[in-house]
Amino acid sequence: LLTGPRGVGKTTSARVFAKALNCTGRVLPQSVNGRDESTEAADPRHLVEPCGRCANCDEIAKSSSIAVWEIDGASHNGVDSVRELIDSLRTLPPQGSSYKIYIIDEVHMLSTAAFNALLKSLEEPPPNTIFIFATTEPHKIPATVISRCQRHDFRRVPDSIIVSALR
Repeated sequence: LLTGPRGVGKTTSARVFAKALNCTGRVLPQSVNGRDESTEAADPRHLVEPCGRCANCDEIAKSSSIAVWEIDGASHNGVDSVRELIDSLRTLPPQGSSYKIYIIDEVHMLSTAAFNALLKSLEEPPPNTIFIFATTEPHKIPATVISRCQRHDFRRVPDSIIVSALR
């Protein structure tokens, strides 16, 4: 659950996370006798950062990946929309992708019935399925849903830090 005011990067972060989960362009270090023999071992970012160049990263950037479903909770807020999403959970991630990822933006706009329909899938998600929720109003999300999420609160970067970084 990514929360915070508009414009702080919740949905963008969700897309970056989706890229990182399905990126196939990273070159992971080789291990010899349990020890990392890579010259990049001192900087572990290459283990998690998406390459931005592989087919999965490119498709996610273009919003054309069939492994990543981006759903606007404001316009797909009814139980029928959630049931359609639940039906799609039965399929495996497409070949070449490790995960199916559902990004629901403005998740607080889902109806009570829609949240209730989604609850069972949150309790026992299918293997290789990730839900990422983004909202500006976390207090409108039922406690039963929040209790099943990792919560990350985003906030604006203070002007003083931006000025300092630019200097």
